[in-house]
Amino acid sequence: MSPAARRFRRTGRGVALVAVVVVAAAAAALLSAFLLFDKHSAEHWEGKLALIPKGSRLPEVVGILREGGIIPHPLAFRALVLLTFSGRRLHYGEYAFPTPPSTFEAWRRLVRGDVIKYDVTVPPGANLYDVATLLEEKKLTTAKAFLAAATAPGILNRLEIPGESAEGYLFPDGYILVKPVTPEEIIEFMVRQFRRKVPRDAEKRAMEAGLSLHQIVTIASIIEKETGIEEEKPIVSAVIRRRLALGMPLQMDPTIIYGARRFDGTVTRKDLRTEGPYNTYMNRGLPPGPIANPGLAALAAALNPSTTEYLYFVSRNDGSHTFSRTLPEHNRAVERFRRAAREDEDEDKD
Repeated sequence: MSPAARRFRRTGRGVALVAVVVVAAAAAALLSAFLLFDKHSAEHWEGKLALIPKGSRLPEVVGILREGGIIPHPLAFRALVLLTFSGRRLHYGEYAFPTPPSTFEAWRRLVRGDVIKYDVTVPPGANLYDVATLLEEKKLTTAKAFLAAATAPGILNRLEIPGESAEGYLFPDGYILVKPVTPEEIIEFMVRQFRRKVPRDAEKRAMEAGLSLHQIVTIASIIEKETGIEEEKPIVSAVIRRRLALGMPLQMDPTIIYGARRFDGTVTRKDLRTEGPYNTYMNRGLPPGPIANPGLAALAAALNPSTTEYLYFVSRNDGSHTFSRTLPEHNRAVERFRRAAREDEDEDKD
C-alpha cells in the first residue's frame, strides 16, 4: 500500500472516531437533559410519598415509583440505574417528594438514602401502652400490632426477657426510626439499648441483695412512677426494700393504676379492694413485673437504696414527698397535707 493510501486510511479512521465521539457526546447530552428535565408538571403536584420495602429489586422499585406517579418514564430510571451500576446501592425506606423530581433527582435520592427519619422519644416512666400509642401517632405501626409483639412469647424468649411482656425493658431514650420497620424490630432496638445502658454488674449486684434483675427493674419502675425528683429516688427505693424485708405490703398506688389499666393517676376504694396481681395493698411482695420503663436514675436507685429507716411517704402535692419512720408520724403528715388541700379549695371557691 502506498504512503498516500495509508495516510488516507488513518485519516478516515480518525474522522470515524471523531464522529463516534461526537455522536456519543450528543447522545449523552440528550440523555442528561432528558433525565434532568423529564418530570411531571408542578401545577397539580400535591407532594407524594414512596415506600421502598427492604430487599426490593430494581423492577419492584421502578414499579413503586411508576404507580406512585413519581417518575413519568420508568424506562429512563431503569436505564440510569443500569448505566451507573447502582442497582445494589438503592436504599429502602420512605421517601418524600414535595415537588416533582426529575428522573435523575429521584435516582440520586434513592442512592443517597434520603429517607424520612422519624424521631421517637420515650420518656422515663412511659409504660408499654404509652409507647404503643406514641408509635401509632407516628404512623410507624399500630398500637395493637405493637402490643401483640411486646407480649409474644417467641419474641420475649429470643430477647431473653422474663415475664409476660417487654414492660420495663423498652429503654427510655430518643430513637430515629425509618420505615418500613416492624414492631419486633422496634422492640429489639429498645431492648438492645436497655442492655447497653444498664450497668454490666447489675445482675450480680441484684443477686447479692437476694433479688433478680427482673425484680430490680420492677422496683425501678415503681420508683419512676412514684417520684420525678432525682434526690428522692434512692429514698423511695429504701422504703420499698425495707417493706419487702419486713413483709409489709408495699401499698404503692402506681401498681394499682397499672393493674386497673386506668392511667389517669386516680385510685378509687374499689380499686384498692379489687384482687389482682398488681394490687400491692392486698398482696405482699413485688408485683409480677415492671409497671413502666424506668430510666437510668431509677435503675441506679433500685440498685443503691439510701440508708434510711423510712417506711412511709406522702405527696406534698408539688411533686415532692414527706417521708416518715412511723405510722403515727405518717398519719400526721397525711392529715396536714389534706388540710392544706382543703384550705386551697376553699380559697379557690372564694
